[in-house]
Amino acid sequence: GPFHKECPENSIDIGIAESNMVSTAAGLSKAGFIPVVDTFAAFGVTKGNLPHVMASLSSCPMVAVYSHTGFQDAADGASHQSTTYLANMSSIPNTKVIVVSTSKEAEMLMTEAIESIEYARKNDTEANSFIFFVGRESFPEFYNESLKYKVGAAQTIIEGTDGVIVSNGPLLPKAIQAAELLKAQGKSITVINNATVNSPDLKTIGDALKANSNKLITIEDHQVIGGMGAQLIHALKDSGLEFKSKSLGIQGNFGQSAYTAGQLYSKNGIDEKALVDAFKNL
Repeated sequence: GPFHKECPENSIDIGIAESNMVSTAAGLSKAGFIPVVDTFAAFGVTKGNLPHVMASLSSCPMVAVYSHTGFQDAADGASHQSTTYLANMSSIPNTKVIVVSTSKEAEMLMTEAIESIEYARKNDTEANSFIFFVGRESFPEFYNESLKYKVGAAQTIIEGTDGVIVSNGPLLPKAIQAAELLKAQGKSITVINNATVNSPDLKTIGDALKANSNKLITIEDHQVIGGMGAQLIHALKDSGLEFKSKSLGIQGNFGQSAYTAGQLYSKNGIDEKALVDAFKNL
């Protein structure tokens, strides 16, 4: 809204037509612009999926910002709760899929995305599209002001020795809360933010696993099938690492209406208490 008001000649309201939105952006990209599309994740990754695939095939890079991920759109219910957004988009070639957790992270990675497309064009190389996923409820400006964010790089929020919790987006606070609960019980937990889902930072996370008894728990606001945890564990195993793991996420069911996302997290076993139990079982 503020951007549209400030830059009316640089904004197009397509209406409730998400496929047309992405297709229009592909045309603008072909004409030399760097388009940014924006809608609910539930519709951007479904109605926009084929246009995103064809845009990538036709070398039409763009930036997408898809909001209201997972259970974050609690009140609107299952029809508006996108729980397959990572599985839908992560395997599209020349596409980086990013889940942001703070406004500082979003700003730094968005800047990098735009500069990356511009650089690729100037150097006549294949440019990636960047798809950002954000929640709906409030999230902080930063967790640690000194953290540097870069596409494909993970950030260690808390350092520990007894196990690793990897998360991103709206559930990163749950990982931090679980680490604090376990600290009170004498356990030291590493918490890592893994924002670039389909291009994870295997070195940072792998090194953390080696220093933390090779125990890994992932937690996300997404189906376990095809989610961040599944992609990360697959990549780590392919790199030759051996470790014990547990993935917390949505177990093959739809959501429902609720007053807050937190109620749905608790009901589906993806909160700080579930993390503590998962660590003890692991």
